[in-house]
Amino acid sequence: MSSDAQWHVSPVQQWAALSGRTVRAAVRQGDLPFGFLAPMIFFVCFYVPLRHSMETGGGRYAQYLLPVIVVQGMFFTAMSAGDRAARDTAGGMGTRLRSLPVGAWLPAAARMSANVLRGVAAIAGALVIGSAFGFRFHGFGAAVVFVVLALAFGLALVIGADLLGVVTGDPGTGATVLLIPQLLLVMLSTGFVPAQGFPGWIQPFVRNQPVSQAAAALRGLADGKYVAALPITIAWIAGLTVVFGAAVVLVEGRRR
Repeated sequence: MSSDAQWHVSPVQQWAALSGRTVRAAVRQGDLPFGFLAPMIFFVCFYVPLRHSMETGGGRYAQYLLPVIVVQGMFFTAMSAGDRAARDTAGGMGTRLRSLPVGAWLPAAARMSANVLRGVAAIAGALVIGSAFGFRFHGFGAAVVFVVLALAFGLALVIGADLLGVVTGDPGTGATVLLIPQLLLVMLSTGFVPAQGFPGWIQPFVRNQPVSQAAAALRGLADGKYVAALPITIAWIAGLTVVFGAAVVLVEGRRR
């Protein structure tokens, strides 16, 4: 057996090794535990002050609130992804890997593994606290679509955030850039209160922006319904994925 064959490592083995490194770092640094706990904290912070005013017309506020907590968890997953990519770039990890016989796609794929795991942790944390306060799924199939849609939305955001981290190589810059749109889109959405709770001039934006559409789609799925917001949300996810994916290809092409 030649030495080249003896020491050959398949792309799958390389991906597994890099993914294991990234996941272990996420656990060691507290990123995964925080990803699980953060939705619980935010759920309680909004549920406690708003519950009584929102339940005057009947219904459970937990059923209404939880979808936007899941969406917010995906935004925080994206912010974590940007921070992780920036730290790898600043630490020279990408440069070292490019000097090795490692596929150009493997470092990003390994980071995505940790990002997907963090997204799952965020959804799990949200569902745990939501269930404790009365949130329920009404239909197994719709529940599966709920989780898949939430992860797809998060992955679309993660692709863009990961690219931003790679380009800037500065965790502080990435966090600042991502925090502002996250706050605006989440707070100016129908996730916490209906569109009628906003001034009339801003209601069209509040009703139609992607966070509101995603929250409405997830809310419908939780109730076992496939509402009109679902295809709109899928279109948003597809559009963001295409745009951010094209940007990744362009940037990586120039880095080679």
